[in-house]
Amino acid sequence: MTTDLEQYYHENKSNLTALSYRLTGSWVEAEDIVQETFLAMFENAAGLEHIRAPGPYFRRAVVNRSLNAIQSPRLSRETYFGTWLPEPVFLQTSHAADEPILREEQISYAFMTMLEHLSPQERAVFVLRESFGIEYDEIASILGKNEAACRKLLSRARKKLGPVPPESPPSDQIVPGWVSAFLKAARTGEFAPLLEMFNEDAVMWSDGGGKVRSAIHPITSRKRIIAFWAGITKKGSMEGDLVPTLINGQEGLVLYRNGVAVKVILIEGDHTGHIVNIYLITNPDKLIHVPAKK
Repeated sequence: MTTDLEQYYHENKSNLTALSYRLTGSWVEAEDIVQETFLAMFENAAGLEHIRAPGPYFRRAVVNRSLNAIQSPRLSRETYFGTWLPEPVFLQTSHAADEPILREEQISYAFMTMLEHLSPQERAVFVLRESFGIEYDEIASILGKNEAACRKLLSRARKKLGPVPPESPPSDQIVPGWVSAFLKAARTGEFAPLLEMFNEDAVMWSDGGGKVRSAIHPITSRKRIIAFWAGITKKGSMEGDLVPTLINGQEGLVLYRNGVAVKVILIEGDHTGHIVNIYLITNPDKLIHVPAKK
């Protein structure tokens, strides 16, 4: 019987999708991976009776599929044109019953971009241990390594990352203030007031995937970032409707043109309240699931 499998799927798909998203950087891919994992069992009319520990079983299947996906041409960072940025996630619901799941899935964009500094194996160990609290014996079983090797991978990952941004999106009012100021600047074309909001060594990252024009290399320093936005605004690249939107659990901006999303903008700051990173996603493949303009 597959009734128990169906119930397990509905109860755990959110958690497993969040796991796969942390590994692949693509929510669309993560959803497909989790569905394919369970579909294989549904097609065989299999239940959970023969699985001694469903949790480790499905985590292993999802992690392995996710690591394979990272090596595929569609998700390979090595062959990607320009900077790879994670796919932004838009999870919004009006149903109170969905709120716990929604909160669980809201992973900060700063955390996701940080994970891009790790190799796939380092990323898997870091996510399993730090995000999901999985014991080393299970991590070793999933990756086909011994526990000592997994501990070494985690140590290497921590050294690469340094201070880790929180996984949960910021809950204070600083982000909406940045968004409001940016929205005003884009509407008026006056970006000078934004200058003091940026750290001197702030960085702007762009991801067009080679499908639309974008800055191939990161733009560094607040003056260059402001000059970039002022320049594209004068050229008409910001024409359309710029709408504040909940993205990865925090407020960001979506630029709609003729009802179609063409840009997503996310802002990351530090403990002083200054902007340290700004992310511009224009690759249409990563904007497929942007909510329709209301």
